[in-house]
Formats: sequence, structure tokens, C-alpha cells
Amino acid sequence: MSPVVIVVIVSVCILLALAVTFAYIRRLAADRERSIRERFPQARLLLPNVHFFGQQSLGVTQARGNGTLALTDSELYFERWVPRKEYRIPLSAISSIETPTSFLGKTRFRPLLQVNFTNDNGQPDAMAWHLFDLDGAKRAIEAAISSEG
Repeated sequence: MSPVVIVVIVSVCILLALAVTFAYIRRLAADRERSIRERFPQARLLLPNVHFFGQQSLGVTQARGNGTLALTDSELYFERWVPRKEYRIPLSAISSIETPTSFLGKTRFRPLLQVNFTNDNGQPDAMAWHLFDLDGAKRAIEAAISSEG
């Protein structure tokens, strides 16, 4: 078999694998968004495809991942899709919101939403996400915090 044919076959296999992966992620995103909308029907904000940069207290070795972010009247809720994990930040525990371009040594060279809070152990902590409507999400969280207190 000629090298050109081998390259074409390998390229087609890679493209098929990528297409299957993207289709799976799209389906997963739609399923998780639907589930969270049902779980939090009164959510002030629901962002179905945000990129998680990690939780400060868990260190720099965490893997990033996509998930769904929801803002309710009492908490900021994030569900990472793979591996599936829930994170909850009570609004009363949030101390500030920042928009750095990096978090835990990771960057996309664009501003991130960083939420600083006191964790369950009473220690300062933070989480960060890359999302498309950063300003809208920041305003919504600040408004929720103001109306709660």
C-alpha cells in the first residue's frame, strides 16, 4: 500500500473519531442542560457549556472540563460532565468575583469568571470558569448576592 493511501486512511479514521466524540459531547451537553433545567426550574441563570478551570484548594493537578453552571436564589451550582461531579457554592459564602486571564496556571488568554468564597472547612477558596457571557454572569451573581443579603 502506498504511503499516500495510508495517510488518507489514517486521516479518515481520525476525522471519524473526532466526529463521534463531538456528537457525544453535544448529546451529553443537551442531556445535562435538560436535566439541570428540570432540577432548577427557577434558576436566575443557566449556562449549559462552560469550561471549568478547577477549584483552588484542590491544587494545580486537576483536569479542566466542561459542564453546566446554574445560579439559584441561594447558590452557584456547577456540574462537570466528565467525570461527573457537582460543586456548590452558597451565595452567602461568596466573598468576591474577579475576572483574571489565568487560574491555577491555566489560561485561554481571555478573562475568566473567578468566584472567591469560604469553603466548607472555613478556608478561603476559589473556582474559575471560561464562559461566553462573562459580564452577564458576573452581574447576575452580584445581583443574586445583593438580593440575598
